[in-house]
Amino acid sequence: MLNTLYLQTFLAVVDAGNYTAAAEQLHMSQPAVSQHIRALEEQLGDVRLFRRSGQRMVPTHAGEELLVTARELVAMVERTEQNIRAMRGQTTGRVVIGCTANSGEYLLPPLLAAFRLNHPAVTLSVRVGNVEMLLNALTERQIDLLVLEEQQRRRGWESHMLGVEPICLIAPVDHPLLQSDHVPLSIVREYPCTLPGAGMPLRRTLEDALRRRGIALADLMVALECESINLLLQSVRSGMGLAFVPQLSLLPATNMGIVTLAGSPLQQEWYVLRERGKKMARAVQEVYAFMVGNTGQGLLQQHGLITAE
Repeated sequence: MLNTLYLQTFLAVVDAGNYTAAAEQLHMSQPAVSQHIRALEEQLGDVRLFRRSGQRMVPTHAGEELLVTARELVAMVERTEQNIRAMRGQTTGRVVIGCTANSGEYLLPPLLAAFRLNHPAVTLSVRVGNVEMLLNALTERQIDLLVLEEQQRRRGWESHMLGVEPICLIAPVDHPLLQSDHVPLSIVREYPCTLPGAGMPLRRTLEDALRRRGIALADLMVALECESINLLLQSVRSGMGLAFVPQLSLLPATNMGIVTLAGSPLQQEWYVLRERGKKMARAVQEVYAFMVGNTGQGLLQQHGLITAE
C-alpha cells in the first residue's frame, strides 16, 4: 500500500524541482527526502520516479503516471483528516491561495489576517506568480483558490467577483498636472509614461480602458515597461514620467501625487476562482466563504482597498 507521507514528499519534489528545496518546504533534512523517494520507488517495484534535467529534478514517465493519482490521494487524506477534526468544532488544514505579484500582495494580507483571528488552526500559504503559471497550478490542483485582477471564463471553473479597484494616474510631487482638477485623460500623450509589462493583467486592463477613450498605447511616449508595480512607483519618484498603478499599491505613497482625471474612473476588477464541482476541504470552504461573504466584503470596504459592486 502506498505511503501517503512518501507521496507528500514526492509531490514536494515535483513542485520544488529539487530535493533541497523540497526538504526546506517540508521542514525535513535532504537525506530524509531522498530516503522517502527511494522507499516509494521500492514500493512501486524499483522504478525511477525522477531524472535530472539541468538544475531540476523532473518526473520520469513513471513519475508522470503517479503524479495525478498522488495529488488525488493526498488531497483526499487531507480532506478526510480536516473534516473529522471539524466534527469536533475546530477547522484545521492548509489552504494554498494563488495571486499575481504586486497588487495581489496588497489585497490579501488584511483579508487573511482577519480570517486567521477566528481560524488559528488553519495554515495559509500564498503562491505568487504570473497568470499563466497560476492558472496551470489551479488546473493541476497545486493551489486551492486563485485571486486575480481579471475574470477567467473557462469550463469547470467558478469565478466570483470581489469588487473593483481604482487605477490611478500618478506623477512626481512637483509635476504641473497635480495643480489642476479634471485633467483630460488625453493629456497622457504629452508626457513620458511608464507602463506595466505586456502580459500583465493591469496592462490588458489599461489597453482596453484607453482604447475605449480613443487612446492607443502607440500614442504614448513610453519611457519604461516593467512587470513590477514597485518599480513603476520608483520610476515616478525618480521623475521618469507618469504611471498608471492600482490604488492599493499607493498605501502609503511619498514624493508623488494622484492626477485628478476628468470623466469616469479607470478601474480593474478582482475575482476569486476555484474549481467548479470539486469537493473542497473544510478549511478551503471557510476561506472562500469568508472572502465572498459579508465579513470579507465589509473588511475590504473598511480598508478602502476595494469598492464592492
